[in-house]
Amino acid sequence: MKKPGGKGPGASVLEGIDIFSGMSKAEMKAVSAKMRSCSFAPGEAMFREGESGAELFVVASGLVSVSVRGEEAEEIELARVGRGAFFGEMAILERAPRSATCKAVEPTDCLVLAAADFEALVVESPEVAVGVLDRMLGIAAGRLLKTGSFLSQMVQWGDAARKRAITDGATGLFNRRYLEDSFGPILAQVKRESAGLSFAMFDLDRFGKLNAAYGPEFCDALIVEVAEAFRRVFSEDDVLVRYGGDEFCFLIRAKPDEALRKCEGVCEALRELSFEGHPELRISCSIGLAHFPEGGGNPDELKERADKALYLAKEGGRDRAVAWKEPPPPESKRDIPTVSGKNRVTANVIRALDELESFLIIGHKDPDEDCVSSMVAFALIVNKLGKKPAIVLGASVQDNYAYLINICRYNSIDVIRGDAATRIGRPDALVLVDTPKPEMIDHVGLYEALRADPSVPKIEIDHHLEADSRYFGDPGFRLIYEASSSCEIIGRLALKMEGDEELMYKYQVDELLSRNLVLAILSGMIGDSQMGRYLKTPREKWFYARFSALFERMLERKTRSGSGNFSSKEQVFSALAALSSDEDACYRLMSRDSGTLGGVGFAAMDAEASRALFGAYGNDTVVVVSKALVDRLAETNGRLGLVGYYDDPALSPFAQFRLRRSQAFTALDLRDALAALGVTNGGGHPGAVGFRIVREEVPDIDRAVRDFAAKLSTMADEALKAAAAGEASKA
Repeated sequence: MKKPGGKGPGASVLEGIDIFSGMSKAEMKAVSAKMRSCSFAPGEAMFREGESGAELFVVASGLVSVSVRGEEAEEIELARVGRGAFFGEMAILERAPRSATCKAVEPTDCLVLAAADFEALVVESPEVAVGVLDRMLGIAAGRLLKTGSFLSQMVQWGDAARKRAITDGATGLFNRRYLEDSFGPILAQVKRESAGLSFAMFDLDRFGKLNAAYGPEFCDALIVEVAEAFRRVFSEDDVLVRYGGDEFCFLIRAKPDEALRKCEGVCEALRELSFEGHPELRISCSIGLAHFPEGGGNPDELKERADKALYLAKEGGRDRAVAWKEPPPPESKRDIPTVSGKNRVTANVIRALDELESFLIIGHKDPDEDCVSSMVAFALIVNKLGKKPAIVLGASVQDNYAYLINICRYNSIDVIRGDAATRIGRPDALVLVDTPKPEMIDHVGLYEALRADPSVPKIEIDHHLEADSRYFGDPGFRLIYEASSSCEIIGRLALKMEGDEELMYKYQVDELLSRNLVLAILSGMIGDSQMGRYLKTPREKWFYARFSALFERMLERKTRSGSGNFSSKEQVFSALAALSSDEDACYRLMSRDSGTLGGVGFAAMDAEASRALFGAYGNDTVVVVSKALVDRLAETNGRLGLVGYYDDPALSPFAQFRLRRSQAFTALDLRDALAALGVTNGGGHPGAVGFRIVREEVPDIDRAVRDFAAKLSTMADEALKAAAAGEASKA
């Protein structure tokens, strides 16, 4: 090897070599001053595998063979590279041993940059040094994009230390560090070449359960088999990354359709895997993709959208690949012109109320009477079916709406205020009321977090049809049409539900349009119509008259003052406040004789106490407060709550019972509990049921409640033991 002394190779020699492209003459001069020229005869080695190295080589002319030692110490040629090729770039940073042997195939001239000289360049011209290193990494990443094989990667990066740093030891795939380092340069190259690129995120379905059932050693071997399946599906143009555990990422150089086809091929390949010793085991995966450029123009955007698509793949049933798509722009809200159209959407909303359990209800910023009343009214309907409603409000609400918040207190309706909204868990459905367009949604972040999740229906109830209004609920769940208020629409929904005898019997609802629900609906109608002065259509006037009549009949029956006709909103609010104080007193009386028996908290009102309750507070208040009490008993006990009382004899010949389980206790389906108790006149859902027995068959309700509590406590214990045994058998 010839080593001319003193001077560098001259800036002109660097021209036309990729890693120096784009540099000014002054920058090339600064680099060339730190390099030296070396010439090699055919067969002469520049360096050998295993030798220490602290120099970067760039081929200026000629041809170089790159080889490694095989298992029998034989030399295996991997590639031949010519002008512009470079190797050992990490040696100038890490001083690591060489991982391959490089020999001249023909007379070859190289430019050599020693580690010490590169360090001096960093000090003297840091921008120049960083530019050279960036171009080297970009070119290396581009080569890796075109050849994803592990062996080629090892050679092109040129040293064992770098290989260990960027690959996963178990699978041989690239690791997270490599993805973070190379994603940007790869994307930059794709942009220059106008090529296709997709980023995909992969999860094995229910891997945690697999690990628990089969053990970590087996699952480590399973991961290796999964990685081999990737290699069979993807090509050498694709970059495969083990991000951690069972999480993988793919950079797929292909058009969107081809990238999706490859990911679907991965799903199919994993379905077909079989495992020796475990013939019963079948595995699947979920994959989310984001295509460049529609899925994002930089790595962060592509990662974010691929992650959203992965979430959709999981929520859509797993075992599938889903590509992210830009959601369509919102449409302007239009009236539903036909009765049949309104009925179809109403039926969809009622079906959601029947099938789902938890409902998060949001209105608009700075809510008015109709908005707050609509939220409370819908929550009351949810509550009537024994489901779990929650209302989200800002940190402060006008004082004259306080009576509406008080209604929530005794109806098991969570009212979430201010920053607490950020800690809400995922509901089964999101309900958005009285809000013209998305940017007006209160706590819009909650909506955004759920917007892309198709498993959470977005129910929209509104009467705003202005030109700048926009839909944001799901098609089929947009209960939006011309009306005096959103409360009028909810009133129509309640009337439809009350007329469904099968639904009312299923949930043991004697009176859906209770006093509180009528008052909430009418409050919104009063607020938006200014006591009926701005009603336009005959339908609006009919609804207002219907609920006004219900309102006045209830207040005549239940307000101590006996006032009948109300001429101002202030009188309405005063009457409501008086009724809320009744609920406080009723709750204290009903909870006075509560107790605990095993896993059941209970309260029972004998004939005398029941007569006093109905005489002082009326049926609506007793029903509302009994539900609040059974909820509190269940949550305090941690398992079950049970309340019993005798109905007002003038209204019903029954003894009424309400049974609810706590949020944390899910081992027992309360419908099964009713069957085990021999109850035939009752119903509800897994977490809450109501039932009634002819009062002649319940001469002592306190004893009946205690007997039921003892049996239910035993059922709860047995259900917990069965659940624990089931988990143990899976493990």
